[in-house]
Amino acid sequence: MDVLQSVIPMLADFDADARAGTKASSIKASIGLIAKMATLVAYWDRIRKNLDIKKPDEKLGHAANFLYMLSGASPEVQTARDFDTCLVLHAEHSFNASTFAARVVASTRAHMYACAGAALGALSGELHGGANTEVMRMLFEVDNIERAEKWVKARLDAGERIMGMGHAIYKTTDPRARILQGISEKVAERTGNKKWFELSRKIESVIKAEFKKRKGRDIFANVDFYSPSIYCGMGIDPDLFTPVFAVSRISGWCAHVIEEKFAEAQPKAVIYRPEAEYIGRYCGEEGCRYVPIERRE
Repeated sequence: MDVLQSVIPMLADFDADARAGTKASSIKASIGLIAKMATLVAYWDRIRKNLDIKKPDEKLGHAANFLYMLSGASPEVQTARDFDTCLVLHAEHSFNASTFAARVVASTRAHMYACAGAALGALSGELHGGANTEVMRMLFEVDNIERAEKWVKARLDAGERIMGMGHAIYKTTDPRARILQGISEKVAERTGNKKWFELSRKIESVIKAEFKKRKGRDIFANVDFYSPSIYCGMGIDPDLFTPVFAVSRISGWCAHVIEEKFAEAQPKAVIYRPEAEYIGRYCGEEGCRYVPIERRE
């Protein structure tokens, strides 16, 4: 993520139209960013592993090309299609933190690369983009279906969250999670490695039962719960999950930036400026007290 946040804003220096400020130039930059985000992630992964980089194959589509540049081998047609579906499902989800960050910067009329850089910064935070990586760490830690129930109960007894479960918006099944569960099962069958899918399904069932018993209400898997088992089945390392999130979400970010700048319903430029009323929430160890100026020495 640090590499992406360093390189993406620098791309403005290679785009003569970056500061043109037109809808056409923004759309052109967006198409380039969608391609380059995927290429950068794949290139950097191979560079850090001391492997030769693989240039994009013009005969392959976007999703297939990413998997090819990452692994060096053309993926199966169905694997490429499944990954394409994953990219679509992760592409956009209303005003999440990274999308909002992109729109705030867009409201200043900054160029597309600056907006994408801001979004990447927000996505790099562990509370936003790292959930599915944490799910994979959970699977590694549990490792065995026989340990799942005990692990989940111990986690809940300690009052700790279980990543990939529950959602701030969806109070029922996340429709994206339902699709990803099916893809995870198909990938497991194709590769012959069913461990992570079956373990995910077991943990989900235990969490649902325990949550219902303890809280008296339901909890559902979100979009981050089944994507790790899919990506691992496709040979994508867990520390690339958040960059892959950026590979998919760049299209949504760009669409939001274009809407923010060029929406016909917005007659004039309006910069984002939320109200800010200071209430002294953080005052340090000493505490803080406001002294009216007439009473100060």
